[in-house]
Formats: sequence, structure tokens, C-alpha cells
Amino acid sequence: MSAPQPYDHVVFISLDCLRSDGVGANPHKLWPLRYPGLRAPATPVLDDLANSGAFFTNVIASAPYTSAAHATVFTGQYPARHGLHAFYEGFLRSPSVFTHARRAGRQTLMKVDFPVILGDQLGFTADIDTYLVEEDQKFIDAVLATETSLSLAHFAGMHMPYGFHNLRFGGSAYQEKIAWMESLLPEEVPHQVDELNETYRTPADMALFLRYKRAVNYLYAAGKYDTLFQMYLDGIEFFLKSRFEPFLTQLVDRVRQAGKTLLLVLFGDHGQQFEDDSYGNFNSLEEGVLRIPLIIAGDGVAQGRHLRRIRSADIAPTVMELAGIDVPWRGLFDGESRADVVRGATALTEDAPALAQAYTSDARQFVHYQKRQRAGEDPGALPHVLLGESVYLDRTRLVRLNYRYTDQMSRLTPDERVRTERFDENTVPHIQAGAPDPKLLAVLDDYNRSLGPARDNAPPESVREGLRSLGYPL
Repeated sequence: MSAPQPYDHVVFISLDCLRSDGVGANPHKLWPLRYPGLRAPATPVLDDLANSGAFFTNVIASAPYTSAAHATVFTGQYPARHGLHAFYEGFLRSPSVFTHARRAGRQTLMKVDFPVILGDQLGFTADIDTYLVEEDQKFIDAVLATETSLSLAHFAGMHMPYGFHNLRFGGSAYQEKIAWMESLLPEEVPHQVDELNETYRTPADMALFLRYKRAVNYLYAAGKYDTLFQMYLDGIEFFLKSRFEPFLTQLVDRVRQAGKTLLLVLFGDHGQQFEDDSYGNFNSLEEGVLRIPLIIAGDGVAQGRHLRRIRSADIAPTVMELAGIDVPWRGLFDGESRADVVRGATALTEDAPALAQAYTSDARQFVHYQKRQRAGEDPGALPHVLLGESVYLDRTRLVRLNYRYTDQMSRLTPDERVRTERFDENTVPHIQAGAPDPKLLAVLDDYNRSLGPARDNAPPESVREGLRSLGYPL
């Protein structure tokens, strides 16, 4: 095994909502099979990066929403362990790549477009020295101001509103897109219930955002899935060209000019898809939503395209090994290191088992929860239910659904369904007839035990008094 590279800077880049086949260099594309005839986005900046590094095309996210998906990437753990299994509930309780990097003497930085989700409210700012919101240039400056660092640059430009994020980054193109969308609407369209928001917006920008969502909700209710997915594909291209390519070019050039070494770790957290049971991502267990890209580039990285399935939980142990950042206990990770594959010392020969779950809440309850939270009030509890889950073993995937969203995506309705899919040689899933495999169901049942309510195992008062005498606050 070759020695770890002494990278001065390790930069994680999260392209929120990028499905794996949104990268042009991916040879196994699912979306043209579902949406034939749509125009593919031009993705030269991603294609160049993929062709120069290790491109993992079949990485399974642990959840179809930002909080849990990112927490798994950062901790190498499944949500049952890291504490953020729900859409917007819990707290990140596990050590992360930032924890390990800080212990190793590196500066830690985080720049996000979604501070409501990737902020202190859910525990993401622990072990972060510098935290920025929507400040691409300041992020690059901050990285270059350090001797050694590990950082995250998170971009939401591929998320709804597709390509734009807000008026600052979208400009007149954003306003023109909204005008075009509204031209497709009838005169009377009801106000949308979906006011979910992941960042802080000015009143003017919030008004634009709600107009955009109003149009999306109408198009979804009308079954215009192709139109919506083309908007997503167009948004990928617009964001990459207008915002991401200039950012990446400047980051790489400035690091090189400073005589420093760089390891880039680019990933998507989840994808987008429009189906009867897939409104973008958060309520979806579709393969196009859960299959995300991972591109690792830097000195010592062997150029290669890796088509076998791995898990997002594999990213943290892989990067820690590549960067030579010590992790005292490797048992901390649910995933496994793929560093030898990245270096070209070995190849993936089989598909890794994987698991994903979606814990979501009633949209109306979530909107009220957010409003109380932003007003500085105690928001109380936000009830979540297990909407659905998916498990992968070998070339088979089982999907078990418990609820579906109804009433314009505002209400959760019980609806139990199970389906089995089989992947062909091009990694395309096909529904299989027959009863579900008991072994696959058992995997889900065993995992769910770890998320069940804790039993009341309170010690007797005599033991509690003894613990208090030792300084425990009981």
C-alpha cells in the first residue's frame, strides 16, 4: 500500500441534488429511460474532473434529504448512529471528518448555501473554525489563508429553484424563468402549502421563491413530470457554467500558485426525480434519487471509472486514509475505506450492500415548526414517520413504503407497498414479480430496531445517589 499523500488542503464539494447520471461522463444513465427526448445538460467541468480522477458512478445515499445524507458522508455512519435520521429532527452526535482533521492540527472551514439545514440547529457547526453562508469568494480566501485545512463547499444551485438558488446568483435569468413558468399556469391556481425553505431569504427573494414553487406544484399536480425534469437538467447546466466552474477554476489555480497540494472530494447528497411518489427528492426512494456521484481528484489518485456499488458511508473512511488523518478507532465507521481503489492498487469486484430510509413529516406541520423556530420561539416537537426504506444486496433492491403524500403534497396518508427490483448489466433496475425476499426484509427489520424507542432502564435511587456523589448530574 502506498503512503498517504501529505495534502495541504482537503476540500469536500457538495453539489446538492446532483444525481449520478447528471454527470455527462457517467456511462450508465437512468433518466433518459424515464424521460426520453429531453435535452441532456452540458457538464464539461464535471466531466473533466471525473476523467482526471476516480469517478464512482454508483454510490447509494443513506437518505433522500440533505441533513441525513450529509451527516452520513461526514461521519461514515448510518443515520441510526449519527443521530440525524429524520428530515428535520435530531442532532449530529458523532465525530466527523472535521473532528478528526481538527485533532490533526488542521483548520476546518464550512461554506453552505443551506444554513437552516447545514447549520448549528442540527449540529453541523461542531468542530468548524470558520463558517460561511453563500460566500464562495470568502471561502477560497479562507482556505488559502491556512497552512493545512479540511473544508466543505456546499452548493444548492441544482436544488429548487433549479440552477438559480436565489436572485443574487440567478439574476434576470431567474426572473425570466419564473415568468415562463407562470405562462403555463391557468388563471386560478391555489396558493401552495409547500413553503419549506432551507435558507434565509429577503422578503423579495422569498416572494420569487414562492412563485417558483407555486408553478412547480401546479406542474406536478398536472403530471408534467417531463417538464419539471427538463427544468432540473437545465438548472444543472446553468449553475455549473455561471457559478461552479468559475469557483472551481479559481480554487485549483490559487492552491497551485501557492505551491500547495489539494485533494478534491466532490459528491452529490441526493438526486431529483418526478413520479407519482417522487416530488423531487425528500419523499422519494427512486433509484435516480438515491444513486449519487463521487469524484476524488488529486496527486496520487489513479484515473478510473468505478461502476460497482458503494455507499455514502464509505466516503469518510476513504478520505481519512487518503489524507493520512488519524482516526483512533476504525470501528467508528459503518462504511469501509476505498482508498486502495482510488490509488489504483485494487479494483471493485462486487456490489456493496446498502440501505436508505426516508423519515418525513406532514408539510403543514413542518411549515409551522419553521415559522416558530425563526421567530425565536420554542418550536416544540416535529413528528416524523418512516415514509419508506430501501435495502440493496448483490443485484437486488427491495423498497418498502409505509405512506404517501396526498392533498398537493401536504398530507401523509398510510399506504403500505413493497416491491423488489433486479439490476441488469447496465445497472438499470427492473421490477421483479413474486413475494419479497425474507432476507431483505430481515435486514430492514434489524436496522429499525436500533431506531426504536429506548426502554426505561432507570437505575434504582440508591445507585443514582452513588452516581451523584461521583459528580454525575442525575
